[in-house]
Amino acid sequence: MSEVLTYQEAEEVYAAINEALDRDDPDAVSLYDDMLMYAARYSNIRVGWNAMTREQKVEMDSRRTAAHDAFIVSLNIVARMQGEAGAKWKECFADDRKRIGDFACYIALFCGLEAR
Repeated sequence: MSEVLTYQEAEEVYAAINEALDRDDPDAVSLYDDMLMYAARYSNIRVGWNAMTREQKVEMDSRRTAAHDAFIVSLNIVARMQGEAGAKWKECFADDRKRIGDFACYIALFCGLEAR
């Protein structure tokens, strides 16, 4: 499995999550919306990372890690909530933090395009 999550993999996982989402369950929708919010927060930090000075990175590093951890927790919650379907799409990440972080950035992309 490649360390980098490809666009195609991300698109497939995103579609699988949305397909398994019970939109009639307000709790499920709320947890899904939380996951989207955490993805946007983490990806916002990651987008600016290369433009930061070394000092800015040191100052921001704990916030970036906390945002990444919050996204991972929310993704795991959605996977558990979706049962067998969630377990299946979650295999794509193999618990690789980098691939999960990549997915957060893809979610931000997908949501940004959906919002236009």
